[in-house]
Amino acid sequence: MGRSNVRVVVRARPTALFSSENFQFNEASDSIDMRLPKDEMAGMVNNQQEAWHFKIDKVLTNASQEQVFDCCAQEIVRSVMDGYNGTILAYGQTGAGKTHTMSGGHSGFADRGIVPRAISMIYQEAAARPENNITIRLSYVEIYNELMFDLFTDTGVSEQSGDFTIVEDARGNIQVRGLSTAVAGTAEEALHRFFEGDTNRHVAEHTLNKGSTRSHVVLTIYVESRSRVESSEKVTFSKLHLVDLAGSERLKKTGSDGVMLKEATHINKSLTFLEQVVVALGNKHRDHVPYRQSKLTHMLKDSLGGNCKTTMIANIWPEANKIEETASTLRFATRMMRVSNEATVNVHLDPQLLIRKYERQIKDLRQELAMHDTLAGRSRVQYEEYSPDEQRELKEKVTMYLEGELQEVEVTSLRMVYEAFGIFRSLHQEMQMKLQQAPTSQAAVGQGGDGTQQGGVAAAEPGEPKEGQVGEDEQGRGISVGVAPADSRPAREDRGFGDVGDNLEGDAPDGVRTLAPMRETERPNRQEAFASWKATLGHEYEVAFEKNRAELKEKRAEMKEAMLAANNRKRDIDDAKERLERKQQDQDQEDAARDEELIDEEEYALIRRMKESKQHYREAFEKHRLLKMDVMQIENLMQRCKGKLVQSFEEWYEQNYSQLQRSSDAAFKDASGERYDPEETFNMMQAERLETQHPDALAYLKARRNAANYARSRKGMATTVRATR
Repeated sequence: MGRSNVRVVVRARPTALFSSENFQFNEASDSIDMRLPKDEMAGMVNNQQEAWHFKIDKVLTNASQEQVFDCCAQEIVRSVMDGYNGTILAYGQTGAGKTHTMSGGHSGFADRGIVPRAISMIYQEAAARPENNITIRLSYVEIYNELMFDLFTDTGVSEQSGDFTIVEDARGNIQVRGLSTAVAGTAEEALHRFFEGDTNRHVAEHTLNKGSTRSHVVLTIYVESRSRVESSEKVTFSKLHLVDLAGSERLKKTGSDGVMLKEATHINKSLTFLEQVVVALGNKHRDHVPYRQSKLTHMLKDSLGGNCKTTMIANIWPEANKIEETASTLRFATRMMRVSNEATVNVHLDPQLLIRKYERQIKDLRQELAMHDTLAGRSRVQYEEYSPDEQRELKEKVTMYLEGELQEVEVTSLRMVYEAFGIFRSLHQEMQMKLQQAPTSQAAVGQGGDGTQQGGVAAAEPGEPKEGQVGEDEQGRGISVGVAPADSRPAREDRGFGDVGDNLEGDAPDGVRTLAPMRETERPNRQEAFASWKATLGHEYEVAFEKNRAELKEKRAEMKEAMLAANNRKRDIDDAKERLERKQQDQDQEDAARDEELIDEEEYALIRRMKESKQHYREAFEKHRLLKMDVMQIENLMQRCKGKLVQSFEEWYEQNYSQLQRSSDAAFKDASGERYDPEETFNMMQAERLETQHPDALAYLKARRNAANYARSRKGMATTVRATR
């Protein structure tokens, strides 16, 4: 594949305050017109530009998550499965919807973003290619304040040093040395790893975004494919970078200070370096591209101007007060469109498998040569290196030939020629050494003549057949008899499906053949019966459950407020501690000059402030701990209420329909006949409902639930550790 430019798609965030006076989107022509009226306070002479026109590859307004994936990522994911490298990155100001585009929202399965959809599609494509053995690995790295953290490792982000090194391998591919990679056999496992790593990201709240990500993250999916049909030493490697960039911020609008100010500084700095790389790649007259200025640009070297298919999603916020940030994003998008990549299929040969292949070929050639020798009547052909006894025997023959006692030496193989020439060389060297050491006299010649008569002629006796000749099977592979024809399998007996699982979902739809004839009286559908039972006899359980849910929501809101208060107090402690350390350093220098230690009023006020902040922090943390205990208690009550709800329904259902045929018991019993507990029953009923919506919905929601449980367990462990200190 030749060179192609980076594809840029602009996605506008839906907003109720859309400024039609400043923005005009033309989806038919994929262009954006932006107008900014002149500032009347600038005076009579004002050369400010009023109108801009941006031509983009694709413009999306009010687009669903599925439309965004189909437009931006579907083609690249397929290319990755064919052996090309791919990159999808989201760029834009803070709050424009980058994380929502990449990871998705929390409203449900249909709201999932590009990353979960890409993972599901990769495993679907792998399942559709049974002729290939495909291995999928994942890595997840976070770039926070120019430090790199592994989000897949068991070590917490706070315990990592962040000093990962970016290197290039022998083929020029970019790698992060020491970064862990996880092998995921199923889509559910891969989604669980992604959601688990996503909970470790740095997130904060400011004026423009309540959940602002404070770092860049790169999820990389590595695909390794080997053919099961053709040569297995041919390996196809490819990788897919899914990049969620932190949003650029204007400090005058976000009002960031303290730690968030430091984070915003690093974010804007790395995005500036990214723009410098893009500008350098767009300029054909520049030879040097400053990739190594930041960790982000160095890691994305393959994606920007290298061997990769890249798509950038520029997220904008089309409101009047965001026009400066939107203009900056669109200008960067037009620069990115000038960057060209050259994507090629990454095919490599596995050296170990090549060695095995060559060994098999050598073995087959030896067997074929042995067969040819047998057919030609040459049974004593030696192809291996000669043993010492065989070399001694050949040396005697050569000596007899040189002395004239043997008129000719029968050459049976090329190996014998090599060995004979080696003997000629050794005899020649021995003769030269004797001539140099001993004087040329008749006696010396006589001694040499006696020495030549010591060797006797060794008769060549017929030996046993050598290894590798015809009739030997070194590995015992046997004889292949071919593949049985497709119609040779015996007909499957009728297993009587009508006895088990008759009509599990009620009446079968049109066009679907049922396994057994319908009976006059059938048990009603369990889910429909459960819904009607909750509305009548189980109303009191439903009311209690909803009451607990409302109380749980209220307690969680209070717990969140307590945690925010504790975080604010913690920031106050850090700020006071930092100011106190600076003050003490200055005071130490002054005290050293005066040879005395004094505490002025400012230092005393800082010490008192830090002490009060610590007290408030402990109070807020204790309140959060008590609220968390209440939340856990309410969750326990909800679980018990849910179990009692399901148990009461089961008893009512069995009491009213026990006389009918038990056609749906298989959904609530395992193979040994044991009953599931109420929690498992509830999850199975939910799983049946999700599988009817979408084949990937169940794996997605299971991964979400497992990641949430993992996050809660991590927080509980952290709370326990802090409490023991």
